[in-house]
Amino acid sequence: MSSALTWPEWLEHGDKYLKSGTPKEGGKVKLLPTIRYNLLSMSLESYVMAILDFHDNLPDNHTFTDLMDGLERVMPVDAGLRERILKYENIQSICSLEKFHIKDPTNEELVELREAIAEIGEIAHQVCDKKTAAKV
Repeated sequence: MSSALTWPEWLEHGDKYLKSGTPKEGGKVKLLPTIRYNLLSMSLESYVMAILDFHDNLPDNHTFTDLMDGLERVMPVDAGLRERILKYENIQSICSLEKFHIKDPTNEELVELREAIAEIGEIAHQVCDKKTAAKV
């Protein structure tokens, strides 16, 4: 039995991570900014992986840049949306032992990143729903 996720599971995970990384409206923010950033990052990864899996494709790696480059291999991506996501890639650089760093994002950064990832989520749902309908 394969342990790899399928595109519907990636899509579901993206929705759950996005919801978990989004404070309740008018409610108290309970999670630290770094935790919210990580949840939003996992949402981005899940949404992009859903689209890529749907197209039988994979990213080269799982940095924001790799995910967006992979996405652009299978569909056009608005340059402004790409820029809004990539400007927050370096809040955490945890893949390199030599250049390892973590910075706490501001609430404003998290709001803008969340909005951009929500757009990717909408695209993922549209692409996958359209493809599902075409396969039936």
